[in-house]
Amino acid sequence: MSEELSMPLGVQGIAAEASIAGKHKNELNTPQFLSTAEAARMLGLSTTLVQTLVDQGDLKGWKTRGGHRRISLDSIADYQNASCNEATSVTKSIVRPRVTVVIETAALMDNIRKEFAHWNFPIDVSFFDSVTEALLELPSKRPDMLVVEMAMPRHLQEKTFQALENFNQRGRTPLSVVLVTEEVGLMSSMPQGSSSAIQLVRGPLSPIWMHAYLTGVVASCRV
Repeated sequence: MSEELSMPLGVQGIAAEASIAGKHKNELNTPQFLSTAEAARMLGLSTTLVQTLVDQGDLKGWKTRGGHRRISLDSIADYQNASCNEATSVTKSIVRPRVTVVIETAALMDNIRKEFAHWNFPIDVSFFDSVTEALLELPSKRPDMLVVEMAMPRHLQEKTFQALENFNQRGRTPLSVVLVTEEVGLMSSMPQGSSSAIQLVRGPLSPIWMHAYLTGVVASCRV
């Protein structure tokens, strides 16, 4: 007969309670503060960087009388969660860039949209057949990049350039714009001090050009 079965029922109950109490005591004795080296191993950082994070207030800690740091376990967990959320947010932004494409030539629009359906780029692309409509949608669409086929007359191309320049000057972060034109010398006619976020590229726009451009967008977002 085992020792446990030989105990009276009342003694067994006391033993069980003592065992539970012992477990609770062990949990209460779990250290809530770690040394700098332990925190560094937990975070995968150098001890110097951990000390800097404490000095900056990113990690909460205190010093013993001997001058050794003790870092709060809760603050380490909070730092890990914040870092994870920030990394996830940046990754989402990088992996799925948003590109608005304006093509006013109907046949070219149909051709490029059909080709785009087979390219399988990790990009969110919105197509517009009107520059005016695209400009009205910019505040709500908030694309990362804008590509415009400048097929309109020269004076309208200049107005489009100026409208986009004004849009970039109003926003906190300039919109990256590529204007594809066959008008030679259009850049020289633009006012001085134009935004570097707006590029004039010699056209014509084509499926091959669009494929090369989007390939470059994907490559730059993976760096």
